[in-house]
Amino acid sequence: MEQVFKNEKEIPYYEDTQKRNIGQKLKKIKNTLLGNMAYSCPVKKLRIIFHRWRGVHIGKEVYIGIHCFFDNLYPEYIYIFDNVSINADCMILVHFNPMKRFSPILPAHVSPVIINEGAIIAVRSTILPGVKIGKNAIVSAGSVVEKDVPDYTLVQGNPAKKVTEFKYLME
Repeated sequence: MEQVFKNEKEIPYYEDTQKRNIGQKLKKIKNTLLGNMAYSCPVKKLRIIFHRWRGVHIGKEVYIGIHCFFDNLYPEYIYIFDNVSINADCMILVHFNPMKRFSPILPAHVSPVIINEGAIIAVRSTILPGVKIGKNAIVSAGSVVEKDVPDYTLVQGNPAKKVTEFKYLME
């Protein structure tokens, strides 16, 4: 997969999203419908097709479990490389647009999420905007990842913390 990623950018605050043009509204409807189809589809291959149609960048030999939620407004900011496993009930979020009254402390933004080759995202984990999951890294079940995870590292918890590195075990 090509390694050219979208850059982080500012987006409108929540109140400002009500002023979207017709093209933006149609894109949201398309992404929501395809996302819902992928969410409950019992066939893995179709789940991947639906997410690709939404704009998610998905490599080869990827597993996406049932009931996974991928950002509904900016799916094109999600990059999943080859041989990745994302298990059931996971969430990948790439944008954050709070109410405008929080603008002095919380910027509204979209940031890419990159899940590198061979990574495993276990059941019910959440990946927050701007996170990069390293090659062959493992995110333990139920973890909330708010910071980058290095290659060959196991993280767990909320917020996710490093448990161990295991590259030496895989050589």
